[in-house]
Amino acid sequence: MNSPHSRPQHGAALIMALLVVALVTPLATTLIWQQHNWLRGMETRRDLNQARQLASAGVDWARAVLAEDARKSRHDHPGEPWATRVPNMPVEDGEIGGAITDEQSKYNLNNLVRNGRRDDLEIATFRRLLAGLQLPQQLAGSLADWLDADDQPGEDGAEDDDYLALQPPYRAANRELSDLDNLLRIKGYTPRIVAQLRPYVTVLPGYNPLNLNTAGARVLGAVLHDFSTTEIRQIIAERERIPFLDENDLRSRLAGQIDSAQRPSLVGERIGTRSTHFSVLVHTRHGQASVRLQALLQRNTFWPRILWQKFD
Repeated sequence: MNSPHSRPQHGAALIMALLVVALVTPLATTLIWQQHNWLRGMETRRDLNQARQLASAGVDWARAVLAEDARKSRHDHPGEPWATRVPNMPVEDGEIGGAITDEQSKYNLNNLVRNGRRDDLEIATFRRLLAGLQLPQQLAGSLADWLDADDQPGEDGAEDDDYLALQPPYRAANRELSDLDNLLRIKGYTPRIVAQLRPYVTVLPGYNPLNLNTAGARVLGAVLHDFSTTEIRQIIAERERIPFLDENDLRSRLAGQIDSAQRPSLVGERIGTRSTHFSVLVHTRHGQASVRLQALLQRNTFWPRILWQKFD
């Protein structure tokens, strides 16, 4: 039999056991919750990695499509396979979709300066595009100064003195744009203006002609400034019927429909029907992770080169 003195000891042991359980329970709960979060984090990182790999595979697929197009065709137009938007398609544990865009269907802002010097003809073209969008034409001058190699402000321009007065101060780049968002550092450009320009302009390295077969009416009208609005519509209707092979094809096919097809705007390298720069947008989902990948491709050789790509 237990002695009367052992009963208080048993009671103290029970209380101690209850205290230990009370302390251990929240600790165990915390450890389980942390382990759960760690596992969820591992799953998310795994899904994100898989989604990114899937998006990169999508860009490689676009490169293969453009390489095949280069092998079969010597001009580019919206009726070719590369121009078909790919809707979201199911893949294991996710989906993928995307589109290829001819970047030479837009006006290349880097055309404003050639070999470090302002090109007045191209600046006038950009002014016409700005006017059509009801945007200040002074934006052409400030952009040209940002791009040219000197530090002397041109008409409506802005150089170091304008930017060094800002907080924080910085200098004019005096080199090509590498991204459309670079415009936000240039005098006069705002997020609203950049958003308004985005469907009509692009940023490509060097000088690049406009593709007659893919350019929209507004950009086409800015470049072919000596063609009336009616004539621009005729050009678009004619290319939808049969895409133009080259500039000479345009001249010959429109000779009977448009008065004096020999126009100054058709002279030189300003227009073409063969594009070398394409953008790719791929959106993927794997598990709980979604990824959006943008890439700029250059097709100067058989296999297109990736100039840049970024994940969103």
